[in-house]
Amino acid sequence: MCYNSFAYHYDKMMADVDYSWWIKTIEKNLPRGCRVLDVGCGTGTLSLALINSGYDVTGLDLSENMLVVANEKAKARGIMIDFIHRDMRELDGLSGFDCVLIAVDSLNYLETEDDVRRTFKGAYDALNQGGILIFDVHAVEKVETIFKDYLYVENDEKLTYIWRVEPGEDPLSIVHELTIFSRNLDGSYNRNIEYHYQRTYEFEFYEYWLVETGFEVPAIEVIEMDEVADRELFVAKKGAGESASKQS
Repeated sequence: MCYNSFAYHYDKMMADVDYSWWIKTIEKNLPRGCRVLDVGCGTGTLSLALINSGYDVTGLDLSENMLVVANEKAKARGIMIDFIHRDMRELDGLSGFDCVLIAVDSLNYLETEDDVRRTFKGAYDALNQGGILIFDVHAVEKVETIFKDYLYVENDEKLTYIWRVEPGEDPLSIVHELTIFSRNLDGSYNRNIEYHYQRTYEFEFYEYWLVETGFEVPAIEVIEMDEVADRELFVAKKGAGESASKQS
């Protein structure tokens, strides 16, 4: 998944994300001072907030443009943090973490079941014994109802965007079409269109893949919005056995 123009407008377009909820969720499951690998860290907002909350954080993202913004934000705030440019399916060589975090439906950008399994194996191997994997995904009900014929338009002096969601070709998949108009200093506008694919699965599949990898049966919390299941939060602890990746 590649973010181009979107990366430089991400923080404004995602201003409604409740990062304080994520901080509270992590604090509930992980003592301060622990090492956290923030996978799909984007522009680094959550990574930097976790550092301010007392965690030792490394950020990782596939998008170079997102990481440019993340590094600029860290530098402006005088925060030292390592940001790694890498695909979440390729966590090989990373180790010693107490928590692998994949927040704000980042896992849904993986296109196949094998991609999800591969990411779980990489997370397992990156964790210390007893470490935890925390991630959230779109609930099936959200994909089938909230995202059905979804259209959102935002307009202000500097940025206008149209966010449209349509069904994808695969089961429980969607395609986000983002049309972004950004204003230049001379009053003219740049127009960019990006497409972002996401896919989710029934929670039983995630549970099975986690246990298959070597995690203990995860705790699952359904987060509702307007009485509709919006997302599912998983907290999975690294078990005592070896992961499937080491067994094979």
